[in-house]
Amino acid sequence: MKKIENFEMQTASTITYEDVKLYCGEIIRVYKIESIHDLTQFIGFGKYINKQDYNVFMRGQTDLYGGKMIPSLFRASSRINYISTQYGKRMNEIKNNCQLFEHYERNIMDSMLQHYGIKTPYIDLVDNVWVALWFSVHQAKSVFINSHEYVYYCDSVKEYSYIILMGSDAVVPSENQYGVYKGKETAIIDLRKAIPSYFLRPHAQHAFMLKKNAPNSRDYSDLIVGIAKIPTRLGLEWLGKNEFLTVRGLFPAPLFDSGFAKLLHDYPGQDQEKIKRFGSIQIISD
Repeated sequence: MKKIENFEMQTASTITYEDVKLYCGEIIRVYKIESIHDLTQFIGFGKYINKQDYNVFMRGQTDLYGGKMIPSLFRASSRINYISTQYGKRMNEIKNNCQLFEHYERNIMDSMLQHYGIKTPYIDLVDNVWVALWFSVHQAKSVFINSHEYVYYCDSVKEYSYIILMGSDAVVPSENQYGVYKGKETAIIDLRKAIPSYFLRPHAQHAFMLKKNAPNSRDYSDLIVGIAKIPTRLGLEWLGKNEFLTVRGLFPAPLFDSGFAKLLHDYPGQDQEKIKRFGSIQIISD
């Protein structure tokens, strides 16, 4: 996998960068991007130099989190084997006892549920620069009440926002699962092909899910191809006013997202400790 190392030589703009150490130990250049043309070219450059063996996707973040790229399931604990075992038991019970999930394999069920708030071993990605930019310039705050996590989205207060490019060798389509792609090291799920559109949220967000094939992989930072550092003020200006890129557009209410409504009805409740460990079907607002 090729990392972006000389982007400053690819454009007429004056591009600066800083070297950042990732959690995996690798050094990567973080490029400061201040125009939409440079951002488009940066993403295209990362895709182009990896075109032979990898697909490159995007992820918007308000922070680099010390160079870590850890799936949500493992962020609160280093007891990976224990958490994975408990998570696996719970998800198997849900699949076996909820009619809603009886037609889905575990990989599809798990990745779909992450988009509605359940913590999993997957990293969520997109292949749409505007969606990635939206997540990079908006921060989430949440509170746990009864069996749900209530999430509030607002403009990020941080000076810079980040679009992270991540590579996957999963380029071979699965023979028996639509939207699933396999590689030696990773698997990718295109949720727009894997699940019907009455689960509206993943379709609104152009959602892909990435998982390492190695059991209980905690860190995915070695899959980072490049990082764009964008002044948050500029990112918000670039997005402007677009109904697709609002909380109500990216997180459709149950009235419009009938899959979301079904999840709210069927997904089993749990106590506060399990909600904080494994997540819940989130209620989103702005």
